[in-house]
Amino acid sequence: MRRNLFTVILVFVSVQLFSQEGMPFYNHYLVSDPYLINPSYAGQDPEILSLTATHRNQWSNLPESPNTQTLSVHATVVDRLAFGVYLFNDQNGLSSLRGINASAAYHIPINPRREYRDDEQEDLFSFGLSYNFFQQKLDKDRVIVNDPNDPLLDDPTYNLNYFNLGASFRYFGAFGGVAVNNIPLIDNEAVANGVEPIPTWYNFLVGYQIYVSDKIHIDPSVVMNLGSNSARKFDLNLMTHFSFGDFQQGVDLGVSYRQDIDKNGSQGLSISPVMKLKIGELRLGMSYDIGLSDIAKEAGNGILFSLGYNFGNPFDPDFR
Repeated sequence: MRRNLFTVILVFVSVQLFSQEGMPFYNHYLVSDPYLINPSYAGQDPEILSLTATHRNQWSNLPESPNTQTLSVHATVVDRLAFGVYLFNDQNGLSSLRGINASAAYHIPINPRREYRDDEQEDLFSFGLSYNFFQQKLDKDRVIVNDPNDPLLDDPTYNLNYFNLGASFRYFGAFGGVAVNNIPLIDNEAVANGVEPIPTWYNFLVGYQIYVSDKIHIDPSVVMNLGSNSARKFDLNLMTHFSFGDFQQGVDLGVSYRQDIDKNGSQGLSISPVMKLKIGELRLGMSYDIGLSDIAKEAGNGILFSLGYNFGNPFDPDFR
């Protein structure tokens, strides 16, 4: 009985967290594809067409734990102009969220004449924008209520339209980006719980690539997420790449720490060991989220898997 009651409570907590945090896949960037949080990353490598899928289970101890899937594809198509699209699905108890994002980006090489290491990416500045359409739906047939004619259940489906803006750069080992996500195209309607709309999020990333040797480099980075609802989240990331071949083949090992700051103070949310592997053009990734919050200590830890493949770019753009 206690477990069932706790499960019900967590379903409502999860819906509340969605209204506070925005899209449920914005923390996939480190393991899978930064394109998911910033449209300017679409097609940054003109040689490939990138295809990536992810699956995340948020809480291991719950029978209907929030789980999220994404599928993204992007490539440079004409000269320096790139396009991308991703689909996403999130199932959270009685609530589901599905949608599509279409993106465009433009890339400007900023230091084409300097000498690069064998696996080093070219310095460039990029900017992009994207359009989000998604639908959130409540499975009211599974809701047990005293009054089935309750007006709160009249319209359990929301269709919303948002757009995102982003810019990013790489320059002499430094890298960074800024994105503004979930900018409403119309009035920002109530979504998650009939009361609160999705907040606009301002995402900032800065990091530096430190080469220890020709085959090893360390990539520390900091990510700051600022919500229009005054929420604050900080990620401290440390990744190390061990190369064993050309085209950035190798193993990446690292850790990410996430902290939440609001008007009530600060709290560590999770610490996540991360592992990524690239063999040929095949990419694999995994992170294990060890929850530090009170909810996560009861609900369990989370896990994220990523699978991707870099196809040769069929559009053969002129990126000069």
